[in-house]
Amino acid sequence: MDFNSLDFANFFQPVLFVKIVTLIIIGFYLIFSVVIFTQVRAMSQILNLPHAEVLFETLAIINIIAAASLFLGAFVIL
Repeated sequence: MDFNSLDFANFFQPVLFVKIVTLIIIGFYLIFSVVIFTQVRAMSQILNLPHAEVLFETLAIINIIAAASLFLGAFVIL
């Protein structure tokens, strides 16, 4: 086996590794956003704050939409 003919730059691509790690981190953020949404809904059932309930649920939904669009955009671009 000729070690001079092996191209280690093509064998190990750090750019691909960074892309995969970035997508995994953004995926975890998307999961975290869904967990935050469920926590907000549970909090709104426990506390009796009618005006804050609508505001917090709206912000949580906007957060989920932003996280999902970030993940899809990163998936397409990367």
